[in-house]
Amino acid sequence: MGDIRIEAGPAFSPATRLRVRGLNVLMGTEKEKVSLTLDRQLVQEIREQFGGRALSTSINELLYASLAQQRLAQLVREMEQESGPPAPEAYERVLAQWFAND
Repeated sequence: MGDIRIEAGPAFSPATRLRVRGLNVLMGTEKEKVSLTLDRQLVQEIREQFGGRALSTSINELLYASLAQQRLAQLVREMEQESGPPAPEAYERVLAQWFAND
């Protein structure tokens, strides 16, 4: 059903289109054990950032966040192809909203 919604394009809101791509998926329940080799400095930074949490959990969340960013970027590209690039005023409104909440 997700493929059908994606093909519908602008008939669905951007939020719906992101959910269809799995952007709202926070954590899966089924796990698979894998072996990774990571840069030591990167591992240390992740441990510092996430405190005493399990390294696997922290990396899992970081990977989900990275995939969400990629999906969002793809949606933005698709929307720009459909409607053209946003006007500079749109960027100004978004930035004003972000900084208004500080």
